[in-house]
Order: sequence, then structure tokens, then C-alpha cells
Amino acid sequence: MAIDLDSYNTVPERIAEFAVKYPTGCLQRLDLQFVTVAGLEWIVYTAAALRTPDDMAPGHGTAWERVPGLTPYTKNSELQNAETSAWGRAIVAVLAADTRKGIASRSEVEPRNAERNVSAPTVEWRKWVDAAEDLAALSDIHAAAVAEGWVTPDLMQALTARKATFGVTA
Repeated sequence: MAIDLDSYNTVPERIAEFAVKYPTGCLQRLDLQFVTVAGLEWIVYTAAALRTPDDMAPGHGTAWERVPGLTPYTKNSELQNAETSAWGRAIVAVLAADTRKGIASRSEVEPRNAERNVSAPTVEWRKWVDAAEDLAALSDIHAAAVAEGWVTPDLMQALTARKATFGVTA
């Protein structure tokens, strides 16, 4: 199901609000890392929103993106997407943007929305679950499904049923 993107503010809107409230403010990168989580590569960007050049309590925001990105919105622009999302979150953290439309920005939600439209490898995951030889293999399938956004009730039922064949209930 697609999310109504119009119900989210964009990061440029947040930056404009920030600039009006804090004309001497700036956005800065605090940290940039590449990490591996559940066997998948991610870029992690942390930003700060400083209200003044000497702000002692800036707002911080962190965002991460899969590398490579899964959609046309994220593939080959993973760093830019993570940076933009982190800026939007830093601005919210310093209470310089309207959050009535949510803390997540349209810049964050749009790629996730596109990922939901990437069809799950239905036939493939069924084969993987049936071929799993132990609980670790089932855990790996679940981790991949979560990371790639194709967790469905059918998948969860299949994983639970396969776990039962290993003597695990619950």
C-alpha cells in the first residue's frame, strides 16, 4: 500500500523554516560511516543543526541508507539521501520545523514507499524456507526480508511452520 506523500513535509521546507527562525544557523556533518548489519551494507550519516555559529546544544539527526539503494530514488545517491534525511531530523531535533505532519520527512518516506512497491521474491523465499536446514538459515531469511521490505504474513507463517519441523514452537 502506497503512503500519501503529500502528508509529509519535505526537507527543503524544513530548511526554509530553519533559515527563517535562525538566519545565522547552519547544517553540518558530524559523522559518516559505512556499516554492515545483518549481512547488508549501509551508509550512516549524522548531521547537526546549529541555530548560531556557537550553538552549545545543536539538534542532531541520523539517517541510513542501504548500499546499493533498492530503488531509483536511492540507487547511486545513497549518501545524498542519507544526508538530506539526517538534516531534516536534525532540524526537527532543534525544534525548528513543524512536525504536525510527522517527524519523518517526505525525503525519508518517498524511498521507503518505492521499496514497498518492489515485489517480493515470492517464489524464491518459499524455496529458501523449504530448503533451510537449521534455525540460523531461517533467521537469515527473516533478516533479509526485514532489510529488503518483503516481510508478509505468508512469509511469517512459512517461517513458523518450518521452525516447527526443527522442534521449535513459539
